[in-house]
Amino acid sequence: MKSFAIAVVLISGTILFAAAPTATVAPLFQAFCNDGDGALSGWLDSRYEAYLIGREHEMANRGHRWDILVQSGETVIRVPTCARLVDGSLPDTVRLENLCDKCVKFTVSRTRADGTVKSKEIKIDAKKSRQFRKLPNATIKVEGERDCSE
Repeated sequence: MKSFAIAVVLISGTILFAAAPTATVAPLFQAFCNDGDGALSGWLDSRYEAYLIGREHEMANRGHRWDILVQSGETVIRVPTCARLVDGSLPDTVRLENLCDKCVKFTVSRTRADGTVKSKEIKIDAKKSRQFRKLPNATIKVEGERDCSE
């Protein structure tokens, strides 16, 4: 039964991929250790393959944290390391600060109380910040980041 479900997902994905416009580039995935070992694999076509490699590394090195990096075209979406969310200088605001010495595009999402999520990509220059309104029963989260293409 489990293999049948996997086959259905793979066939559905193949059909959707075949129907997608040819101008888009299929994303690539890489298992990456955050505790000093770096890249655990090369760029792979399957998120599942990257997951298996990361899981294997975690089992061999207890306590190591790892993530899956996603590359689409020439850019890499990675875990946010340049972002800091703090209270804003104005009432009822949150400030997103870019702590790095380079321009970064952050993927920021706002989750409302009803479960709806809105995401957008925000470009912030080196050592600059951007403020957002605090809404009742909503949370703001930085989902990822990538370098600005200049």
